[in-house]
Amino acid sequence: MRQIRLILFLSALPYISLTQTTFSYPVDVVYQEASESYYVSNWAEGNGYILRLNSAGQVVENFYNELHYPGGLCLVGDTLYFTDNLSIWDTLITPSYLKGINLNNGLEVLNFEISTTGTYLDLIDTDNQGNLFIGNTREGGTDGIVHKFNIASQQLSNIATGITKPFGICYDHLNDRVLFVQSSGTLSFVKSVNPNGGVVNNVFYINGYLEGIEIHPNGDFYLSSWGTLDGTWGNEPVYKTNNAMDWSQILTSDHDRPFGMCIGKDNHLVVCNWGENSLSFIDLDTYGTDEFALRSSELLVYPNPSDGNVTLRMDNAGSVKSEILIQDMMANIVYYDQPAIQNPTFKTEINLSHLRAGIYIVNLVNDKSVFREKLIIN
Repeated sequence: MRQIRLILFLSALPYISLTQTTFSYPVDVVYQEASESYYVSNWAEGNGYILRLNSAGQVVENFYNELHYPGGLCLVGDTLYFTDNLSIWDTLITPSYLKGINLNNGLEVLNFEISTTGTYLDLIDTDNQGNLFIGNTREGGTDGIVHKFNIASQQLSNIATGITKPFGICYDHLNDRVLFVQSSGTLSFVKSVNPNGGVVNNVFYINGYLEGIEIHPNGDFYLSSWGTLDGTWGNEPVYKTNNAMDWSQILTSDHDRPFGMCIGKDNHLVVCNWGENSLSFIDLDTYGTDEFALRSSELLVYPNPSDGNVTLRMDNAGSVKSEILIQDMMANIVYYDQPAIQNPTFKTEINLSHLRAGIYIVNLVNDKSVFREKLIIN
């Protein structure tokens, strides 16, 4: 089968509290190649723990318990780093911690208090150069922080502040940048910042909430989206995009609040389905083809450069629900429309002469992909 689903439903909370050997609101997953083991963090209604699984995705043991609301996981050598929150966005003084466990002997090697009040430390990643990057959504508002933590010196710094719900985070080894999501129920963005901080740039956007972001060794990205605009659950997507993030496709769409992800054994993308207490194993050798790699070129924008009177055309567009969004370089939406697309050719003329001279991004969005082209207005 191209996609294998492991579903272990929460049948009774007392059973979970006794055995803690099944998925219970899984948040994140990592894979250790040397031992061919997966590790999964589980909220478990505030009685959190970390499970160890074999390479087939079967639970082997409860590796570490007595946690609260564990968030992201990250492997650095033989050490498993993870976040543990005493509460979720509580206004009381309830600390959140970054912890480290040696996988060889199970001993704690780090217990560092990141923050004290109204916080939630979510997903984390490493640059494999001794640094961890952590998303802190704080009170779930607009004052989230992206932290940098140096393991050797145990020095904590902030590389981005004032971020709305930075749930997911990822280090891009090809471009030496930290990517993180800015998530909301309408438009969510992937943003980038230098590992040492500085200017924050918009890289990508999608409709609905974004949660996890995972980079493949080849540079492709995978994004989990656990919110839909109509407020329903259980049919949510995982997207694939390239390193430039100039196109995207829905890889799978049958998830229930997908959170953290990892690249596991035999090139499988493993996704935590928080809403149904399960993991999804997606064979990227089958699903992860490059059939969409040139999709951005299918959208024609002309003349380009333009005086503001622009034609959009795409052949073989099909008959689909669609949106046109045009953004400036700060990702502000300057034009929006919902045109009807009729097979085989989509063509429309737009008057943008009211816009200032500059560079804009034209997005044609349908239910499967985002097609992007750059537009220059003189």
